[in-house]
Amino acid sequence: MQANAARTVGRALAGTMLVAALGAAPTIPAATTPSATEILARVTGRDAALQSYSVPVHIDVHVRKVIMWHFGLGGMQYFKRPDRIALDVQRVPPQGRKLFAELGTPLTWPQQYDLRLVGANGDRGPYHLEGTPKAASDVTRMVVDVEGTDPAAPLHAQWWTNDGSTIDMHITEQPAGGYELPKHAEADLDITGTKIHASIDYGPYAVNEAVANSKFAGT
Repeated sequence: MQANAARTVGRALAGTMLVAALGAAPTIPAATTPSATEILARVTGRDAALQSYSVPVHIDVHVRKVIMWHFGLGGMQYFKRPDRIALDVQRVPPQGRKLFAELGTPLTWPQQYDLRLVGANGDRGPYHLEGTPKAASDVTRMVVDVEGTDPAAPLHAQWWTNDGSTIDMHITEQPAGGYELPKHAEADLDITGTKIHASIDYGPYAVNEAVANSKFAGT
C-alpha cells in the first residue's frame, strides 16, 4: 500500500511540475451576449449606407367596435437619417401620423429609444429587447423580439402608450436597391376599446434621393 501511495503522490507531483513548466492551462472564453444596439446593428447592417427612402404603401384596415368595417388606404412613407420617419396617408389624422413617427422603425429605434437586452438564448438569439423613449412621446414602452442574426428574419414589436393603447406589429423585410427594407407588416391596435387590424404592403423603394424636411412636419 505504501508503494501505491508513493506512486500516486509521485504522479501528482509530476503533474504539478508539468503545469508549472508549461504555464496555466488555457481558458476557453465564454460566448459573449451582444448588447441591444449590437443586435439591431446586425438586423440593419445592410442599410448602413442608406440615407433616405420614399416608398408607396397600401394599408388594408379592419376596424371592430360594436360592428366591423373594412377600408383601404394609400399613401407614402418617408425615411431620412438619422431618425426621421413619416407616413403621408390622407385619411390618417395628424395624431395618428405623429404616433406612427414615434413608433419608428429598426433604423430609427437606437436613436429614439433607450434599449436594453432583457432576454437572450445564447449568442445567436432569439433576443428580447426593451426600450423607453429618449424624448417626450405618447409611447411609454416598447419591446422587440429578434429571431436571430439573419436580417431577413421577421421582427415582432409591441408598444404601449400613455392612454393605455397597445400596438402589436410583425414586420417582414425584403432586399430593395441593395438594402434590406420593410416589405409587409401586420399590425393589431387596441385604441381605447377600438380594435384595428392593419395589413401594410410596401411598393418599390426610391433610395438615397432627396426627401424634403417638410415631409416630416408635425412628426
